[in-house]
Amino acid sequence: MATSTETASSGITARLRALSVGWAARRKTWLRALFLGLAFVLAYRGLTGGASEGTLERSLAAVLMRDDIRVRTDTVLWLRDDVNTLGTRPALFLAGQGEGGGDDVYYSDVRPGLSGAAIYVSFTTDVTRSPGATEEQLVRAGDFVAFASRAGGNVEAITVLDLRGEPASYTRGWTWTQRQQNAITNLEETGRRIGFGRIRYQLRAPAPEVTLAAEGDRFVVSLPAGARVVLDPQREEPIDGGDLIETQPTEKGVPQGIAWVVDTVRNLPFVGPAPIEWLESRVFAVQDWWERTRYAYLGPNEDETSAVDEIGTVTGPVSAEAREERRALLTAAAAEIGFPPAPMVPFLTDVAEAEGEGEWIALVDDPFVNQYPGAPPAFAQTFIRPDQERPYARVFVTIWDPRQVQLRIMPGTREPESATGQRGDGYIPRDARTTRLVVGAFDGGFQAMHGEFGMMSEGQVYLPPKPWAATVAVFDDGRVGMGSWPSPDWRGQYDETRAIAQIPAGMIEMRQNLTSVVEDGRYNPWERWWWGAAPEDATEQTFTYRSGVCLTDERFIAFFWGSSLGPEALGAAMIAARCTRAMHLDMNNTHTGLELYRPYADAPTAADAPLPAVTTVHPDYEYDGAFAGTDGYHLRARRAGRSMQ
Repeated sequence: MATSTETASSGITARLRALSVGWAARRKTWLRALFLGLAFVLAYRGLTGGASEGTLERSLAAVLMRDDIRVRTDTVLWLRDDVNTLGTRPALFLAGQGEGGGDDVYYSDVRPGLSGAAIYVSFTTDVTRSPGATEEQLVRAGDFVAFASRAGGNVEAITVLDLRGEPASYTRGWTWTQRQQNAITNLEETGRRIGFGRIRYQLRAPAPEVTLAAEGDRFVVSLPAGARVVLDPQREEPIDGGDLIETQPTEKGVPQGIAWVVDTVRNLPFVGPAPIEWLESRVFAVQDWWERTRYAYLGPNEDETSAVDEIGTVTGPVSAEAREERRALLTAAAAEIGFPPAPMVPFLTDVAEAEGEGEWIALVDDPFVNQYPGAPPAFAQTFIRPDQERPYARVFVTIWDPRQVQLRIMPGTREPESATGQRGDGYIPRDARTTRLVVGAFDGGFQAMHGEFGMMSEGQVYLPPKPWAATVAVFDDGRVGMGSWPSPDWRGQYDETRAIAQIPAGMIEMRQNLTSVVEDGRYNPWERWWWGAAPEDATEQTFTYRSGVCLTDERFIAFFWGSSLGPEALGAAMIAARCTRAMHLDMNNTHTGLELYRPYADAPTAADAPLPAVTTVHPDYEYDGAFAGTDGYHLRARRAGRSMQ
């Protein structure tokens, strides 16, 4: 007697056999149809995607003009003298998008025909994507190409591209999967899976006129007053004129899981951001429905009843005795320095009380958090529940005293995508002073595609400031300011040059995102509706992980993080913390983390504080090991909240 499993298995086998027989019988028909379809596509591309203008350069320009890409035909550099295995010739050239647009460096694959015709043009890609700069003087020397970048009327940089592709050092130590992800990203960003090796040479003194020329296998940059820089593209450092430029080799970040997938699909020309926003909003809506339904029928789960443990010390949950000891330390410190401020007052009074809600926990003698020896605590943490409809949603707050902790702003390797082509290193500086004193880091701000909000680091403007945008800024004397960027003093279209001129003297770093969540203690004074991950026709906000930063009435700085949050709940938590200025940072768990650090020297001196002992390192949310890129240092680190990524 056959069991139900055996019957199902035999049925599946029979269906597979039938499909196999059907495929064998129709194979020629399907293959014939496939080849006919492919021939039709190629014929269509040949009839509609090509042009014949006498020379291949002019034919390329005619094809791309249909997409309003205006090619400078005198700048076209063919990377091969013959066609490749696909029958195309790759080219780099200068072109602008639209009437009056500045030139960028573009890449295309061109299939040549007879008499200078272009049968079709494919993989056209804006390699530099620098709307705030104009590229000029495209010059080739052997396997390398160089060009100059002009911004604000001056040439600011020279960039050298390696036509042989990215060097292996860009992805050394990556897995096979990560290298394949990088190849797909390269294809999107450069038109080639192998990409381009890239070194940018920033002029220390931007010049109104610069001449770039190839001399043999080298590039020569002629500057005013007879100064010059000689570049050997086979090496990073210049042969001559090294004091006139700053060498900026390319650093690449490792592709990160679902975030990489979303960005890659979003950048596909036939997809774009709108479908991704719609899909994200649907996913978040289902998650929110499930969380509310689960809570309504089952009540809080075990994790929700022990929120203090989320920000507990490495030794495990904070005991009642330890909390009392910390309260005593805080009381003693607060009397002298006023830190931390008064507890946050809970919102929810008609649901079960959550232990420790609103009460600050000092980070005292934490073996994973750097602090000055013998100084009062510089950090404190607590949580609050700001949403009546979602009592399970908690916002965790980490507050610090800016008299001890200096905020700095560093750009990533890919974001923000600079308006001038300048790219960041993507890591905290490794000089000895910074290494010894670093205490933490957090993500901040949306990608450039979601508003191109301003970014400035160490005096270098990556994206010019946007008027009315929420802004956190650092000045050369260490002060940190927050608020809304001033309205422009000009009328008409946004002007990047004038926007940069608005930056006040002494401001060395700045980051913007959206408009203020809180201003003068008021939620959403600019009446913004879109706070991320919602399509234009959405009628409600998305509820997910969100983060933010604020300046409090007491002039402390606080970082906010939580899940199942809409912008209103985030704003309510900020008001409860007495924020006078507050901005939204990012969303989704992979983009909203805060990490706390304690570097320590391999050979400590008498000036170094004793390193507290650690019995157990929890690999899910703690680290104790090598401090990459430093000489003579190790690093302890932990997440400010254990559920962060």
